[in-house]
Amino acid sequence: MADAKEIQELAKILNLQNIANGTIDLNQETISNKEYLYQILLEEVNIRSVNRLKEAKKVSRLKQMIFDETKIIDGLKWQLSKIKEIDFANKKQNIFIIGECSTGKTSLASNIGMDALDRGAKVVYLTLDELLTEAKLKKGIWNNILNSDVLILDDVFYLSPTDEELIEIYKLLMFLQETRSIILITNRTLNSWKNMKVDTHLIETLAKRLLQDAQIITLA
Repeated sequence: MADAKEIQELAKILNLQNIANGTIDLNQETISNKEYLYQILLEEVNIRSVNRLKEAKKVSRLKQMIFDETKIIDGLKWQLSKIKEIDFANKKQNIFIIGECSTGKTSLASNIGMDALDRGAKVVYLTLDELLTEAKLKKGIWNNILNSDVLILDDVFYLSPTDEELIEIYKLLMFLQETRSIILITNRTLNSWKNMKVDTHLIETLAKRLLQDAQIITLA
């Protein structure tokens, strides 16, 4: 008759680490063999799910912020409830979050990002300037960006870009939006983008392409 140590050795071979290292107790034998095996394997799956979510939150770089939904109108509450139902792992949906400083833009984006993580999507948060840097470095964070389902970009055009930066931003965002959702956080209204001292045609084309089938959230 097999004992717990022998089962743990087999679990190690099968890479069932929570059974192998004793996290899951193998001595609670009060039910049938099939039910007992099911409970053990289910616990292994649940522990792995918790650990995957913990790692996904670390990779996401999301800020730990709480968005106060009591201060927004009912129409926006309804819109947010629908956004939280989106399966970002399998569906693309660009979102613009627009508002002045201290209106809760970043905390709202973080809230949407956390909900997406809970539903199994891969999320990465960074500023637009950080994106430009990571695109040049092509290291760890860039790989996470390429593997993401949702890219949250903060401080979009907080400062006006140069023409050279705008060209790079255009190329990056057109490439990245092909296979993932992008949430853009900006304090500039979209119709004011063309007022920046950059290539008007390029900035309008960028806005038009990002806005295709996008949702817009305006905070006041």
